[in-house]
Amino acid sequence: MKLFRKSDKPLTQEEITHWLRDLRGHPYNPSSHFDVTGVFRVKYNGDDSYYFAGVNVENEEHRLGTHAEEGCIAAMVTAFGKDAEIVEGWIMGAPDHLKPGDTAPLANNKVTCCGKCRQQNIGFASSSAVIHSISLNGAHQQTTMGDSLPDHFSFRQFAPELVNPSEKQPKPLAVEEIEAKLIRKGKALSDPEILEWLHNLESVDYASQRGQAVVLKLADNTYVAGVKIEDAAYVSINPIQCAMAIANVACDKIAVESVWTLSNKRKAQKDQALTQFHEYQFNKNPKPLTLSAVQVLAEFAAHDQIPIHMFTRAGHKQTISMRDSAHMIPVLSRKKMDDKYKQRLAKI
Repeated sequence: MKLFRKSDKPLTQEEITHWLRDLRGHPYNPSSHFDVTGVFRVKYNGDDSYYFAGVNVENEEHRLGTHAEEGCIAAMVTAFGKDAEIVEGWIMGAPDHLKPGDTAPLANNKVTCCGKCRQQNIGFASSSAVIHSISLNGAHQQTTMGDSLPDHFSFRQFAPELVNPSEKQPKPLAVEEIEAKLIRKGKALSDPEILEWLHNLESVDYASQRGQAVVLKLADNTYVAGVKIEDAAYVSINPIQCAMAIANVACDKIAVESVWTLSNKRKAQKDQALTQFHEYQFNKNPKPLTLSAVQVLAEFAAHDQIPIHMFTRAGHKQTISMRDSAHMIPVLSRKKMDDKYKQRLAKI
């Protein structure tokens, strides 16, 4: 599996380099024609022998593109939720027409993480975690996450009680369970099966306390999951970006035929009555995809009428087409509550 590996012993630099090269051709880069591939070693439940891969996925709206590092993060968070921790990372980048052994200068270029990815990385890593830059021809340099982003900040500073809840114990997962959280192939899935899958996914939602998970069905009967991944600097990854990052690593050809979504709200309000009102409104009405998520989806949709099935936590489903979903985009100020609750909210 190009997306994920569990290894009894640490992979060697040679093995990682081969993996990074093998991922070339998977990036979706019609604008830049520049392949960036990444592999992160990840700790979960005390075990740091998990490896996740990522590639760059571009979009017509350039700010909605995801980088290889974000692809690694997408896969590890979809698998492990908030308990995923980056231990070590490797990045390779070169124009997509180059081959190992080419004499072109860019074949020896050791790409480094951009500023956005450095911010994303530090949200899941310690300052001492090492990031390696490897050229297409195998040249190598390394630095630490802390040195690459001095004076960094993350949710560990802003919400330590949420990032490190003392009572939480991660659930051990077998390799087959990890793979099944990311991608499933072979048979058509029923709505109850997809809803159960969605319920088992965890977003990183420390800022909004509103998670969202998706499952995409591709034309070849492959299903791919993704989750919302928030960042302290608000350079977040929406669940469609997350799923498409995973799909581009795992699949050779992508044409999305259907989408299922599930949103969860965890935020505790100071006013219990208001909390109950918000929970009622949120659970009664499924949350649509954001416009940015729809833009990313459109890049890979089989057509503009693909169905988007939106579940509530109770399992109720509302279905709209991708084209119509643009009219349902969520807006922070568009809260459906009466004046009484608006006034009470303003006092909090």
